[in-house]
Amino acid sequence: MGRRGKKLDEKTREAIIAHYASCGNLSETARMFNVSVSTVHKVVKNSPADQFEELRNQKKKEHIEKAWSVINAYIEHVYNPELIQKTNARDSAIVIGTLWDKINREKELEFKGQEIELKRQELEQKNKAPEAPNVQIYLDALRGEVKDVFNDE
Repeated sequence: MGRRGKKLDEKTREAIIAHYASCGNLSETARMFNVSVSTVHKVVKNSPADQFEELRNQKKKEHIEKAWSVINAYIEHVYNPELIQKTNARDSAIVIGTLWDKINREKELEFKGQEIELKRQELEQKNKAPEAPNVQIYLDALRGEVKDVFNDE
């Protein structure tokens, strides 16, 4: 944390935002740029939400494209007839299982993201202060009941 008291230049701020967008880890980002975790938190918090979300989606898309290119390279390699003749059933099953897991991992991450978002919304709802009851409604109802009681007699 050797930068105590120094202002961050705009280039460093953008680099911090980009790195945090790709990894999502405050501590790792702080170590990478030799700043405190609270500094990273402030930079991320003060960045425009649209820009930050756009960066995060861009990095996620880049990671997914890179993963798919690796998976496709392995699939092309597996189709090699010489390789098929040389490999045994166990190795082929491992390769197919690994590829299947990688393909389904993306869907799992998407579902987990949705689950986290729902939990966040539930927590926000629980932490909201309860709304003040509309006392006038209750008073009007009581007055109506009192009138009914005295009018019946």
